[in-house]
Amino acid sequence: MLSTIGAHSGGTFQPELVIGNDVYIGQYNCIVSSHSVLIEEGCVLSERVYVSDTAHGLYPDKGLIMQQKLESKGGVRLGKSTFVGYGACIMPGVTLGEHCVVGANSVVTRSYPAFSMVVGVPARLIKTYCPVRKEWVSVEGSAAKH
Repeated sequence: MLSTIGAHSGGTFQPELVIGNDVYIGQYNCIVSSHSVLIEEGCVLSERVYVSDTAHGLYPDKGLIMQQKLESKGGVRLGKSTFVGYGACIMPGVTLGEHCVVGANSVVTRSYPAFSMVVGVPARLIKTYCPVRKEWVSVEGSAAKH
């Protein structure tokens, strides 16, 4: 599902959803924009991936969740040739640099620079790609092995 939201609960938006060339979007994905979602060229989004730049308010004293104003921590940008694994969620305000790898079922709540490998809930950096060695190298203190 690709969705842009122009209006909700009295608020209006100017959504932007840009998908570059040679992008693969698997089945059962949900990509939602009320502000800005940019998926740069060569990205791969496996099946059941969720990407959104917005969320409903979750305040118990402000009525039904679906009627609360939408909130956003900013747009989402997936850098060139980024891979997002099965069932992963990319949350509002996240920027991933080029050639990032997001593990299956991870929830990415913050931004990471190019050549980062992140996994978990919430996602954490476990490896970075070393162009000199031409391999993914474990980050100090991570449980990953190289």
